[in-house]
Amino acid sequence: MKLDRFITHLDRISFLNIQVWDFSYHSLFRKYAGLYLFKAMIPHPLTTIRRFSQYRHFIRKKKNLLFQYKNFLFLPDESTFKERIKKQDTKPLIGLGFCLKPYIPDQAIFSCPSGRANHDCLYLQDGKTRQICLSCAIFIIACECLKKGFKVYVMTSAKDIAKDFLIPQIKLCKFPASILLLCPYSIQAILPALIFCEIDALLLAYNRGYCQDYKQWLMADRGMKVEMTALNKLSWDMILDLLRKSATSESRYHHFRREGNIFYPE
Repeated sequence: MKLDRFITHLDRISFLNIQVWDFSYHSLFRKYAGLYLFKAMIPHPLTTIRRFSQYRHFIRKKKNLLFQYKNFLFLPDESTFKERIKKQDTKPLIGLGFCLKPYIPDQAIFSCPSGRANHDCLYLQDGKTRQICLSCAIFIIACECLKKGFKVYVMTSAKDIAKDFLIPQIKLCKFPASILLLCPYSIQAILPALIFCEIDALLLAYNRGYCQDYKQWLMADRGMKVEMTALNKLSWDMILDLLRKSATSESRYHHFRREGNIFYPE
């Protein structure tokens, strides 16, 4: 459609220093948009105006952002983010898409034993594993998170991300830093919300199996996604390196405790 192409063009040229035209246009009447609008933006009008200005400034000063969406992006910048997570009192939330879970239709032995489009994980919930878990990115990253005391969140829908992660940060400042693994389209879409919520972040893009436009994103948001996503070697090495070099703790964590949809080491 001509209108769709025009909206996409607005993102490409960063019209008015905004790069969420396509996502916003398609999200106008979606439940997740209403939730964020009425729970976060409308109750805090002055903050909304100020943070939206910060978002536009971020877009304006950055170069090659469309390229960075397909690789990795630090918010607000690399040095600030790395300094924050080195501090003992800042333990970032690690957000991992459910699409990282192993899955082959009709072949349970090659698929995640906890199911796919949910927040569940056999290892995070019970500390148990099956053979298929050992090659799962969620399991590998969660093992590193347990050593450091980092929270883990298996991300599903935009509505749940708002309820579980963004709104609690606005109200209680529960998640001031995060490392999120997302499709490039999602990185572009979530950026304004992260700035609004004052979340320092490293956003790592999948390089395989990811959603490439709103239609595919909406299907995944509804839990309908067969493809398994994956990071490239650079991004994979980056997240493991950050986790291993972050501040250590004298505490010894033995397992995760689930609170809502977030898993906390204890």
